[in-house]
Amino acid sequence: MRTTPTCYCRPGATRPSRVVLDLHKSPESRFLRLCSKDSLDAHPIPPKVLVQKSSPEASPSGPTEEGTEDHEAEGTTSARSFAYEERFPDAQSAFGLDLSPPDAAASSTLVFLDTSALLLLYDATEAAARAALDAFGRLREDTRLIVPGHAAREYAVVRSHKITDLYDDLSRQVRPPALPKRAGAFSNRALVESLGHADRLNELRQQIAALTEAYQHEARTLMGELEAWAGDDFISEAYSALFEGEAVQDLDATVRDVTAEVQRRDDISRPPGYLDSGKDQNAAGDLLIWNTLLAVAARRDRDAVLVTQDRKSDWWHQGGKGTALYPRTELIHEFDQQTGGRSFGLLTLPGLLQTMDVEATHVQRVREAVGEAPSTETIEVVGPAERVRTVATVATSAHDARSTGDGRLGTRRATSLQVREDEADAVAQLARDADLDVTRNADGRVARAFERQQNKASEEDPAGGGPTE
Repeated sequence: MRTTPTCYCRPGATRPSRVVLDLHKSPESRFLRLCSKDSLDAHPIPPKVLVQKSSPEASPSGPTEEGTEDHEAEGTTSARSFAYEERFPDAQSAFGLDLSPPDAAASSTLVFLDTSALLLLYDATEAAARAALDAFGRLREDTRLIVPGHAAREYAVVRSHKITDLYDDLSRQVRPPALPKRAGAFSNRALVESLGHADRLNELRQQIAALTEAYQHEARTLMGELEAWAGDDFISEAYSALFEGEAVQDLDATVRDVTAEVQRRDDISRPPGYLDSGKDQNAAGDLLIWNTLLAVAARRDRDAVLVTQDRKSDWWHQGGKGTALYPRTELIHEFDQQTGGRSFGLLTLPGLLQTMDVEATHVQRVREAVGEAPSTETIEVVGPAERVRTVATVATSAHDARSTGDGRLGTRRATSLQVREDEADAVAQLARDADLDVTRNADGRVARAFERQQNKASEEDPAGGGPTE
């Protein structure tokens, strides 16, 4: 967008007798203001325009302290005024930009891991962590796995917290426990003994004490192993082998340049990282990771995905309740501009593992490690009432199923069971072994129909007591 220079002149003045240049160095506001000294009294110019003198000779001592503060304030105001121009330098691309993410499984796509993805393996099950490490190994063999240098540094700092947090948690578990009372410690002791419960209560108390001592002994043993920890856990050792040579990429930039860019992006709320600008430490972390990704992808002329558990709005466009939907359009635009038209996407670690066909059970365990609700399936079971009830009881106790609908019609019963996806096959087979009708991915319609009929029959014959088993 071209901005016409503004000339502040007194009416009738033929030319300015002195020109004051206010040259804004920010890329979104390259323009000059031309002002006449003769016109200052008639048409005062805001003080901020006079901050920058026309030449060193005009002001040997440079701007005053007050003028410097005004100039800094103007720079921020000016940057915000042109925020969209900076965030989207190429206006034409707003209509033709391809927002579709690259295929992370494609051999040409680079996969960058940020700190949150690296650390998440510590919170998953061992089997899930090993499955993820195997997936990382496949990416490494294809020379597609990259850890930005700053992510590696963050990992080195935060990994130690994982160990200390576990140690502190264990230390709380080995404190002297509050055991149940002895039978003799109850009030009305004679009544307790006369009813025949005293011996059993004391026996159970002894069992609890023995189990508690065994638990605490195991916890103390684990604490001793943590005290001897030297970075030799299986995840650390796997990372040491995976991230050698070019798998870790550092950014060639000065502290001064990065600090200036952090400030500029914060001024105009340009992603990523502007939400971290107020941090006392590591305010530039997201930007360092992002700029490393841009540099490597541009140099290798590849599409790229960043694997992260960071759900903040300076990475993602968000839906209700902070749901991460898709990458900020500014990120896709900047990546497109910096790499000559390549594609960029964001993935969570569970999303990456699913894309790489890792076993569903392991993917689910990683999802649970970040607090995501497990994926479920509804299975509808219909058949003789007694057998359906038995299957539902076993599914609930052994497979963590939950009944979402149940009804009986005559001698037959229909039950809808909501189960985790990794338990669905076992529950369905359990019902088939009982010779029941099984519907996978059901909508619960049959169970609801049975329930309505049962309720209707109860209303019509309230004294009938309902069907017998």
